[in-house]
Amino acid sequence: MSRALVSIVIATYQSRHDHLSAAIASALGQTWESIEIIVCDDSPNDALAAFVTGFGDPRLRYRHNAPPLGVARNHWVSFTEARGEYLVVLNHDDWLAPTFVEQLAQALHQQPDAVLAFCDHWIIDVRGRRRDADTDRNSDAWGRAQLAPGMHCPFPALVAEQTIPMAMGALFRRSALPRTLPADAGPAYDLWLAYLLCRDGGGAWYVRKRLSAWRSHADNLTSGGGLAWLKGSATCWQAMSRDPLFRSLNHITRRKAALGFYGCAVRAWTDGQRLACAGFALRSVQAQLTLRGLLACLLPVLPTNLPLTRLSGRRAV
Repeated sequence: MSRALVSIVIATYQSRHDHLSAAIASALGQTWESIEIIVCDDSPNDALAAFVTGFGDPRLRYRHNAPPLGVARNHWVSFTEARGEYLVVLNHDDWLAPTFVEQLAQALHQQPDAVLAFCDHWIIDVRGRRRDADTDRNSDAWGRAQLAPGMHCPFPALVAEQTIPMAMGALFRRSALPRTLPADAGPAYDLWLAYLLCRDGGGAWYVRKRLSAWRSHADNLTSGGGLAWLKGSATCWQAMSRDPLFRSLNHITRRKAALGFYGCAVRAWTDGQRLACAGFALRSVQAQLTLRGLLACLLPVLPTNLPLTRLSGRRAV
């Protein structure tokens, strides 16, 4: 088992050296013997190349994308280039506990019917200091505090409730990776990944420990409200709402799809894209008839300087 290769994918874009250094060091510091780390850089130039290769570790390799691939394709291309039996997504500003890979990989090895294993995680601030109260609230909000450890099969409920932190604390089988990712997945690639892995029919194994950390800072908190992320998320909820596997969760997936498309409509309206706004508003009411969706249908004829609270969308952490 110690010879099973685990590929850790770190997608970067003009990353801060101190944050990226902490991420890479945590990946290199795993107790698991056989790992490779792929740093896939979507920055305008390859200025990070020297920094990454400066670690001088043969397990670490760097790839610069020219032209940039975008968040979703950057990860997906790296997944296809990975040689490992198991894959891990590590954000460029997060870190893994030393036994992260060991504990999750052993769980998958012992549970052949599981397609992924996941854990809980800490929240840290921009300087890397643990925020214990925020961590406890986060674990409770996303259902991991109450979740029983062990196998959950099938696991559509965990996907619908966004309990699995695909980009902050999960390890999955490369053999279960879908061949393609929807073109508009965008920054919501992690939600799509959880959904597509769930459709494989296998289970998800929960290790009830905090074995990683998600760094909370202004850049990643505001990025969740962009139109690309809202659209990718909304289309994923729409796909789930039409999937028989999620039939019993239709009340959740339809509501989230409606709210997601409403958020798209508001963002498009704010950006002056009136035609796109109308299209998103229509998709919102088609997903589920809500007052917000109906109001969104009026947005294309309203001036964009009206005060209106944006729906930024909350990312699963």
